[in-house]
Amino acid sequence: MSRKKIVILDGCGVHDQDLDPVLNELSDVLGQDGSQLETFPLRAMKLAHCLGCFGCWLKTPGMCVEDDEGRKVARAVVQSDTTVFFTPVTFGGYSPDLKKMMDHFIQLISPYFQIECGEVHHPPRYARRPRLMMVGVQRHANAHEAYIFKTLAGRNAINFHPPSYAAEVVGTTDPEDTRRGRFEALLARTDTLPFGEAATSLMPPMVSGATAVRGSTRRALLIVGSPKTTSTSTSSALGSYLLDRLAKHGWETESLTLRASLTREEGEAALLEASDRAGLILLVFPLYADALPFLVTKALTIMARHRQAASHPAPQRLVAIVNSGFPETRQNSVALAISEEFARQSGMLWEGGLALGGGGVVGGQPLTEKKRSGPPVKHIIRALDLTAAALEEGRPAPAEAASLMAKNPLPFIPFALWRWIYISFGGKGFEQEAAKNGVSRERMLDQPYAA
Repeated sequence: MSRKKIVILDGCGVHDQDLDPVLNELSDVLGQDGSQLETFPLRAMKLAHCLGCFGCWLKTPGMCVEDDEGRKVARAVVQSDTTVFFTPVTFGGYSPDLKKMMDHFIQLISPYFQIECGEVHHPPRYARRPRLMMVGVQRHANAHEAYIFKTLAGRNAINFHPPSYAAEVVGTTDPEDTRRGRFEALLARTDTLPFGEAATSLMPPMVSGATAVRGSTRRALLIVGSPKTTSTSTSSALGSYLLDRLAKHGWETESLTLRASLTREEGEAALLEASDRAGLILLVFPLYADALPFLVTKALTIMARHRQAASHPAPQRLVAIVNSGFPETRQNSVALAISEEFARQSGMLWEGGLALGGGGVVGGQPLTEKKRSGPPVKHIIRALDLTAAALEEGRPAPAEAASLMAKNPLPFIPFALWRWIYISFGGKGFEQEAAKNGVSRERMLDQPYAA
């Protein structure tokens, strides 16, 4: 196997300097055959977070509209033989620093759709693509968290189309020889892509029975995790409706949209002050690179560190709602598993998750808008009504709500036909938007980073 050029994306943050020896061991193993290594310490680089603007498809095809060091990283990845993601395992996902770059990898795939093993994905942009290796590090052994990480790595591989991939999780307390041996085995190993049941199995089961914790307040905080802060989003539409239903039940409510200020002290303080006031957290976000967007990942790490440092953190409940641009609901499984693991590690009470496939049907329009366009959303409204009623009574989000949220929006239409309609109109919609920017269909498939 050729490993002539290896790119390492170092996802360690400012609190992860204890992982430097593990990265050095990995680098030694990767370079033992003379391969050229190029390491990008992402925490030290100028990288804007992805805004979900699709400019890398519709304005500057194949290249992020932000002219920062992310372009340098993307070029190196495309032209490498192997790309390695190195990161502390964060609730089963990647670190915020790695996730910020991962969200930009949408520029490396095509805006069109194709069906693979019964799932909708985007075709690759480049004919030549690097092998992927994902290495996660745990400070405390957690088998379930490691399983989430490896499944996420596989889901990323499905969408990025490498010739092969392999993922491994090691511990800081493992003997050095053990870690080195696992890194060497990783070089020759090819893991199986987690299609279908492998992904669905991670969907957290719905909680049953009364779960409200004594001492929790009737105050709900909506955290909107969509990076589309200059326009309405599907996440804000879903979250605002649910928050309004709780307000009608007499709850005190507050809404917080995550912004770039979260990376500064004032933004971090605002998040913690708002979350400390709430007895119920409603976390609503879109699916980005098969997991939570960068700002949501960042917010959860801040909240977890804050609660873990407290001697007696206040009782809190958590509900997560995720929407995907792909029509299959199961593609949200890993994101909800990460959300549930965050709740566990933060001492929060997990009250269930709702997953919506084909989030584009909402399109940021208020759910009760009389003149809204697109398919009907009565099933979504019903799901959120049931959820609000259950939370008001001290119960978790009900299984019926999850089933309704995952329902085909077009009654009496088979899912296969609905999926065909969704991806056909989606592709045409991207072409129309690109044309407004003077970008032709041919240019939408540009390969600016090809060697």
